Amino acid sequence: MTKTKRNYTPRVPATVCPHCLTRSIAYDSHKLDVLTRELRYVCQDPDCGCTFVAQLAIYRTVRPSMKPNPIISAMLPEGEWRSKPANDDQRVPANDDQPDAAEVVPSPN
Repeated sequence: MTKTKRNYTPRVPATVCPHCLTRSIAYDSHKLDVLTRELRYVCQDPDCGCTFVAQLAIYRTVRPSMKPNPIISAMLPEGEWRSKPANDDQRVPANDDQPDAAEVVPSPN
């Protein structure tokens, strides 16, 4: 099996070495299934030299596809996309259960 030469720079998620926290570069990947890839990383610190494997997986849909694949749609749960504004949670503010300080009549001592 021959790899085809890409005429663009692939965009691979950056990560750091789990041991020395130096930048690590992905040098290889292969497809595990339609939603998951396995990435091989190498640490850029020559004194560390760690090589490790990470997985990149699609696990949820944020916005539904305009051209959905029925096989993929059945595998992924649909997320809520712009279902309601972030500040629309109907909470009562912390101090609204007590009367305002101006309304409270001080008791004479």
